[in-house]
Formats: sequence, structure tokens, C-alpha cells
Amino acid sequence: MGVLIGPFVRVLFFRVLWFACLAVLGAPLQAQRVEIEHEGRVYVDIATAGGRLGMSAYWLRGYRTFRLRSQWTTIDVGKGERILYLNRMPIYLGFPTHEAGNRLYLARADYQHVLQAILTPQVFSGKPNFRRIVLDPGHGGKDPGAQNAAYGLNEKDLALDVALRLRRLLEESGFEVIMTRESDVYIPLERRPRIANRARGDLFVSIHFNAVASAQPEGLETYAFTPRFQASSKFAKPNWKDNRSYPGNANDPWNALLGYHLQRAMVQQTGGVDRGLKRARWSVLRPLECPGVLVELGFVSHPGTAQKLRTAVYRQTLAQSLYDGIIQYGNRLQRIP
Repeated sequence: MGVLIGPFVRVLFFRVLWFACLAVLGAPLQAQRVEIEHEGRVYVDIATAGGRLGMSAYWLRGYRTFRLRSQWTTIDVGKGERILYLNRMPIYLGFPTHEAGNRLYLARADYQHVLQAILTPQVFSGKPNFRRIVLDPGHGGKDPGAQNAAYGLNEKDLALDVALRLRRLLEESGFEVIMTRESDVYIPLERRPRIANRARGDLFVSIHFNAVASAQPEGLETYAFTPRFQASSKFAKPNWKDNRSYPGNANDPWNALLGYHLQRAMVQQTGGVDRGLKRARWSVLRPLECPGVLVELGFVSHPGTAQKLRTAVYRQTLAQSLYDGIIQYGNRLQRIP
């Protein structure tokens, strides 16, 4: 009996140990599911995605925020959230993250259109040229845009002033610059991207300023064109209208890369509130055949911002920040084989 009991006890012991390991290590075992389906979309395990990018992955204290980190980059994102923070910059996602089995998942579309586009753009084909830049000062003529009568500010004047300053900086660096308008004239929205396309522009920046009824909101934000099948940032969920593809979608990764570098430079140069990289299907971005974004350079309705916008020094700072962002985008393109 002693000879038979020994193996039986050992088998029983290892079976108990195996099931205990399954219970304790449930979260690591879940990592084998690199992709899952949720609400009809494919989601990727964020830890696995980070590993592909050479980043470590872990939950922060409280298990509400998940972090990816490398020497130069930190990414934070929460459960069920639609905003990801890349080196503290808010970047709006197409879909909320999803938690399953103690793992956090990111929509595969967001992995491609955000993380890959910004961190590893070399995975995409069709690298854009970087020589001819189209500047689009918003509004003009009969369309004043945002206004602050108390400070004597019109968006159309501010946008043109910053665009002319930016043109000077770009031309001094050897770029060819095309303007959709060079004076206080009205240019219909649909003509602006046509100007860029006819000129075979390599990059398009539409320059704007914000205004709201409240004097509280402030900060800077950048809009890249919304990818197909996704809702723009101000909408909670996509609908059937979002299924359409536009010419602007051909440059989805480059739009995001350009938007990231412009937004980062704007915030760094001005010290303004970072309202992030957002998505919208603006009319001036839909028909574009080159990478393009729309920037909002501050709220004229915010007293502190309005006071600064009255000074040429601050408007020059805004132009310099856009210049720096464009150059950083170009430098990133040059590093792509």
C-alpha cells in the first residue's frame, strides 16, 4: 500500500497546485488573448501593444489607470475612457477602452490611428513630401469668425496675422508657401481645400481661434480628420453617416502625426492649457489630398487670452509654435526610410 499511496498523493498534490495556479494567475493567463471582439469591433491588449513598441506595461495604484512606459514616452489611459494621454497630451480616441479579465484593451482602429501613427509611422506606406505648405487663415471678409468686442478682436484678423507671420518663418527656411487668402477677403469653405489640391500641397494648416459664451474656457487644441467608421470627438458613438470615406482619410496616419507635433509645439511654446488632439470632419479637411489639420489657437472669449492676443509678441509666439511643430513633423518624416 505504501508504494501505491506515494504516486497517488503526488498526483493529487500537483492537480491541486495546478488549479491554485489557475486561480492566482488568471490575469497573466488572459494575456494570451491578444485580440478580443467587443461591440462588433476588434480590440487589442494594451500590454501586448506596448510590448510591440518596446514599452513596459502596468496598472497604476488603484487599478483605474493603465500605463505604458519607455525611456522617452509615457502613455496613460483609464478604463472605459475615450482619452489617452501621451506624454500628458490628451488624445481623443475613436472608441472607449474595454476591460476584460483584468486586462485593458484598445480598439484596433485606435491602435493604428493613434499609437502606430504617432510612435511608429514607418509602418505606413506613402510617406508624404515635405516642401510645399498651404496655410489657410480662417474666415475673412463678410465672415469675421469669433469676436470679442470688448478687446477689439476678430478671428479673421488674428488668423491672417498669425498666418502671415508663419509664412515669413517658413519662407526664410526655404519652404514654398501657398495662402488660401492674403487679405481680408471671403473665401468659401469648399474653395480652400481645392486651392491646396490644385497647388499639390504637401501639408495644410487651417488657422482658427475659439469663442464661447462663458469667459472660463481657455487653451489650445488641434483637429485631425476623423477616420472612417469613427465618431468625431464631440459625439459619443458613430452612426451610419460615419461609414463614408473621404479623400482626407487617405492620409489618416499622417494627419495624426502632424496634429500631434503641432499640438505639442503650441503648448510648449505658449504654456497654454492643453486641450488635446481631437477629431472632426471639418469641411476644409474632407476633400484634402495631403495631410492637414485645423488648429484652434485660443479663446478670444477668455480675458487673459484676449489680452495676450492684442500683442504682436504673443501672435509671433503662436506663429513660431506652429513653425516648430511643422519642422518637428518634417524631421520625423525624414527619419522614415
